[in-house]
Amino acid sequence: MEWDASAFMKIAIGVFFLAFAGGLTLALVRLAGVLKELTVVLTDSAREFVPIITRFQTTVDGINSEIGKIDEITGSVAHMTGTIESTASALQSAIATPVKKMAGFSAGVGEALSSFVAARRKES
Repeated sequence: MEWDASAFMKIAIGVFFLAFAGGLTLALVRLAGVLKELTVVLTDSAREFVPIITRFQTTVDGINSEIGKIDEITGSVAHMTGTIESTASALQSAIATPVKKMAGFSAGVGEALSSFVAARRKES
């Protein structure tokens, strides 16, 4: 066999392909390990995710219940405010009308007395 450039080239290409195949095999083995670890992590996450979602749902249900109670309290306060307003209006009209009449009466009495006193002064 003659060792010319063609023979060396064939040997170099063969060694290159063996090295490439070895590197590719090593990369694929490492990728398989990474994928196996990823599978374990995803399995654990899925196992822990369900209880977390269940607790979250319980918390949201509790919050919705409290919001319902707050709505009831707000409605009661609005009703009480309306009742107080109508009571205050009735009280104001019940007190204001007699006070106005009394003020008018006392103004009339004062005017009558001042007219009477003024007329007596003119006579004297």
